[in-house]
Amino acid sequence: MFFSHVRGVVGVMPIVSSAYTIDAHTQSSGGRYVVERHTDDAGRVYQIGPYLAPNGFDVDGKLTARAAEINAQLAEAEADALMGGD
Repeated sequence: MFFSHVRGVVGVMPIVSSAYTIDAHTQSSGGRYVVERHTDDAGRVYQIGPYLAPNGFDVDGKLTARAAEINAQLAEAEADALMGGD
């Protein structure tokens, strides 16, 4: 069983929403498995994980930081494409 959390990302940027699911079962190490899903303005989904988040890990903070990382990567790829790069 998984619990789901959804968080919208405000602003004009490729990622328009981010969500994660976290495994309801705690692992022997105290962590839980997390899967992130980030959706861009064209409806493409970028899935990260599953990864084992240790007990006390700030999943919300990581979700926000990862959305910013993906936005930077998408902007760089778009700039490269406009400049004729690979």
